[in-house]
Amino acid sequence: MIRRIRNIIFILLIMLYILFEELVWNTAVVPLIQTISAFHFYQHFLEYIQMRAGRTTVLILFIVPFLIGEAIGILSGILAAKLYIVSAILLYACKIPLIVVALAILQNGKVKLLSIGWFALAYRWVTQQLEKLHSSALYFQTITFIRHIRQRVASRSGRTKGLILHLYHRIRRNRK
Repeated sequence: MIRRIRNIIFILLIMLYILFEELVWNTAVVPLIQTISAFHFYQHFLEYIQMRAGRTTVLILFIVPFLIGEAIGILSGILAAKLYIVSAILLYACKIPLIVVALAILQNGKVKLLSIGWFALAYRWVTQQLEKLHSSALYFQTITFIRHIRQRVASRSGRTKGLILHLYHRIRRNRK
């Protein structure tokens, strides 16, 4: 019984992770990173992180937007739990640029950040947990199921769109 409850909780966490990955990451974060990367100021900032900033500076520049972003995420979750959905979505949207900045600092200052012992341990632990998640059978089954549902919805929406277009053209012909 306890194992079954643990599996249900694990499935819910996997679904939340996949939902975040599919909706937020692929539709908002990746395009935002591509857009921001074109700015001249952003390139200078990343160059500063890589070349001139010390490891403590990089750590502070990483932690500040990361912690603010996570606090916003928690507040957004609280708002969603209280059924203030629009407010939760808007607040969560404010988190995305902060996480993009934190991610850029992490990627460009990784060598400096990993030279800090406790940060290296925490980073390795998080990456190991993500690897465990991605290699679990439950994750594979859940993502396969979600992709199947998405394909079914997409195929039905295509048929629905075709039916609507067909009806639209028939009505248009009958008007003439």
